[in-house]
Amino acid sequence: MTTEDTLCSNATGAPAPRSLLQTLATYREPRLIAVLFMGFSSGLPLALSAGTLQVWQTRDGVDLGTIGFFVLVGVVYSLKFVWAPFMDRIALPGPLGRLGRRRGWAILTQLGLMATIVLLGASDPVAMPAWTAFCAVLVAFCSASQDIVVDAYRIELLDDNQQGAGAAMTQIGYRFGMIASGAGALWMHSDGNGLSWFGVYLVMAGLVAVGIMTVLMTREPPDRRASLAASQAATRGWYALVLAAIAAAAVGAFVVVKYLLFGGIALSDPLKWLPTVSAIVAAAGLPILVVSLLPAPERQIGTYAELHRWLDQSVIAPFKDLARHRGWLVILVFVVLFKLGDAFAGSIANAFYVKTGFTDGEIAWVSKTFGPVVTLLGVASGGLLVARIGLFHSLLAGGIVQMLSNLMFAWQAMVGHNVDFLMLTIGLENFASGIGSAAFVAYLSGLCSVNFTGTQYALLTSLAVVGRTVLSSPGGELAKLIGWFDFFVMSTFMALPGLLLLLWMMRRYPPPARTASAG
Repeated sequence: MTTEDTLCSNATGAPAPRSLLQTLATYREPRLIAVLFMGFSSGLPLALSAGTLQVWQTRDGVDLGTIGFFVLVGVVYSLKFVWAPFMDRIALPGPLGRLGRRRGWAILTQLGLMATIVLLGASDPVAMPAWTAFCAVLVAFCSASQDIVVDAYRIELLDDNQQGAGAAMTQIGYRFGMIASGAGALWMHSDGNGLSWFGVYLVMAGLVAVGIMTVLMTREPPDRRASLAASQAATRGWYALVLAAIAAAAVGAFVVVKYLLFGGIALSDPLKWLPTVSAIVAAAGLPILVVSLLPAPERQIGTYAELHRWLDQSVIAPFKDLARHRGWLVILVFVVLFKLGDAFAGSIANAFYVKTGFTDGEIAWVSKTFGPVVTLLGVASGGLLVARIGLFHSLLAGGIVQMLSNLMFAWQAMVGHNVDFLMLTIGLENFASGIGSAAFVAYLSGLCSVNFTGTQYALLTSLAVVGRTVLSSPGGELAKLIGWFDFFVMSTFMALPGLLLLLWMMRRYPPPARTASAG
């Protein structure tokens, strides 16, 4: 694609027309194949510290209250933006550093994953639940850290016109990883196969080698950052300690706000989201507050002046850089709202299946096996749409089909227990969600500057999670109040704010293009 084509594409949101064969051929590009396997490595650990672990605990007779406590492990993924600047700005020393900034961190997090997954598999959730919880947190931390570097790696490795296909490939790989550590892990432990839980987790740890081999066989993306301060990080080891201390303080702020300040307050159901939102704001704001309150250096030279500039680049500049986008506040609201209707309907979908009379076997087959396969088809279709019709039009198409697919659940509520109709419902919903996800990931990737890729993408995905977790939390209470049919109809309308914002943005703002802003 020429410079003129790129500028035209960025201005209109639709790239130069390409034949279907040309579009499909892009998926054979070696860098996109690498992104596929990196996505697999990212998706693999998630179930091991969540769903698969929960099945293990339940089978071994762990108390339900203790199992419920393990939900807190997921908080680690919501906070990854706190230590993302550390990974974005620091180059590792020694042999890992010689691999490159992104490759070095990728290998370190993947080796950490292998070790912590083995530790978790060797734990005893009945005799030592606290140790099991600690191991699960370690797995989640290494997994979230791998997500930071792999997302940055993908965005920097691919050209702008490959971001749609890259988003599709990473989503496909991610879901294959989740299937391996979810359905695959449970199958290996089933009576017919008889692997112990330790054996299962040992196999899962071995599968992390897929990501390691992919990184070793893929080149380091070019460092296109414009900031000189970024390149000085590797020569100032104690800078890393300062940034780590700030990140630790931010995590501490999250814990204090959510579990100490709100722990003794009885909140009504509509306000249950308040502690989480307040804690996330505190965790995000504390590093910015600390750095902004540091006294300005009296001179422009010297160690303190250099440290002050570097901290400003590491902590404050990524947020300021996001604000360079026209209508950036509207964009951040859109990131929260785009998948809200889809997330609201899915927040209690499993409970809906059970209440409608579907058996565990029917749910496992239709929702956990058939559904993910259809999602992969949707993701691939979404990637093709981005390449064929442009980013904003793909977002609009994905948002509309996501919204309309919620009506299938309302129809299912009228039909009741019918497995064939459930396959149709879940098939259409997952296909629509896959299309929307591919376009959405490509959009988030385009918002990131190459100066701050890891930090900004971690922040944007944390914002996107707010709609799926925090804003969707009243779903159960609402379904009890108005019934399943009305609940799913309402969830359909909850997609409208995001779509209306998108239509408004399409008229006023061009789609994002990655830049290397000076800073």
